[in-house]
Amino acid sequence: MTWDMDPEDLDAEQTAAEFVQRWAEAVLRQAARTRAVRKKTAADDRAYDRNEEWSPSFWQIEANYRELWTEEHMLVWSAHQLERWQARLAKERNQPVPPENKDLRNVRNALEHLDEAALGGYTATPPEGAGWGQGRSLRNLPDKMMSLDVAGSGTLFEVLDRGMIETAALAVVKSIEDELDQRAMDHYADLMRGK
Repeated sequence: MTWDMDPEDLDAEQTAAEFVQRWAEAVLRQAARTRAVRKKTAADDRAYDRNEEWSPSFWQIEANYRELWTEEHMLVWSAHQLERWQARLAKERNQPVPPENKDLRNVRNALEHLDEAALGGYTATPPEGAGWGQGRSLRNLPDKMMSLDVAGSGTLFEVLDRGMIETAALAVVKSIEDELDQRAMDHYADLMRGK
């Protein structure tokens, strides 16, 4: 977004717009990586179930699920960063801040503090006797718990719609491209008028 500007000339709005673009593109890259790992995991699962000589090992299947879980975690984190930077850009432009996706915030926060949760049976729940702040995001999730199993889930951590996250990021990238096109046309018009 700022390719034609000296970094010293950037203001807070332009910097925030740059970060919106960075995180929107990061979400799209991360969504593609997550899709690829999910596809490989599903294919390997089918092959493992056939139990042929060429089928992946149990250890490969386990490695696939570990990779998928962390890729989905990074997708949530990237989407959360995009949302935060969109809010900052709106503030810089004196525009209404888009409504926060509370599920995204709660999943992201629960993942961030997962080491404090009570763990068991592929689930995370608020710790026993936890104070008000500890485990708060887990308490805000459906069923007051987070699934730690990615097998067969059509959503991220059984809360977030993967497709909606990617669609929202695509819309942001499109709006940035439209804004850049408009700036280029305005700049060209200024040049033609001798400004």
